[in-house]
Amino acid sequence: MLIYAVKISQTASSGIWSVNTPKFDSGILKQILLESATGTTTFNFTMTDEEDLTAFTTDTAITGKLREETNIPLKGVYTLSVAGASVDEIFTGRLMIQEKG
Repeated sequence: MLIYAVKISQTASSGIWSVNTPKFDSGILKQILLESATGTTTFNFTMTDEEDLTAFTTDTAITGKLREETNIPLKGVYTLSVAGASVDEIFTGRLMIQEKG
């Protein structure tokens, strides 16, 4: 079993950013870690697939750091996005992916 990280480093402009992941042939998203530069920044995070279906979203605004354990099957390219950020700043983190095979 191989687990690898997809690193995230994006800067919000007007409270938003989005980026596409590499293409996943087959994997399981085990963990989402995302942190704003300032611990008091609020934001919403969403992950959508190639058909614009929501694979993951925060139900309420996150403050400072998102740490979510998941078990989401992955196939294809996903768009990661932050919206409604209270401050335009850098967001860093990673997706932890378990390779299936």
